[in-house]
Amino acid sequence: MNDQLFSSLGAINRMQYFSRTLILIALPFLVTVISLNFFSHWHDGTHFPLGVFIGLMSALFAIFGILMQSIKRLNDLSLAPIWSVLLVMPFVNVIFILFLILLPSK
Repeated sequence: MNDQLFSSLGAINRMQYFSRTLILIALPFLVTVISLNFFSHWHDGTHFPLGVFIGLMSALFAIFGILMQSIKRLNDLSLAPIWSVLLVMPFVNVIFILFLILLPSK
């Protein structure tokens, strides 16, 4: 089966989940840093909000991707996908991601 990044179908093991989540966290950070640096020097910094906007849009794509990867990992653990709601709770989301990374596959 063709595994797509922004699809909730299928299951992934913990190493795939860890690597994909790490990439989805790092990529928006890098996009934000690069866009803020680029737009702060363009026309004397008047387009700085455009860099912030690009950073926010990349963060939204990353959040959606992490949500889809968490649902796939929950499918692998034979748990209900509704547990992915824990990702929206501050501090609980970090514990939940660590739980998904550390728990072995079934």
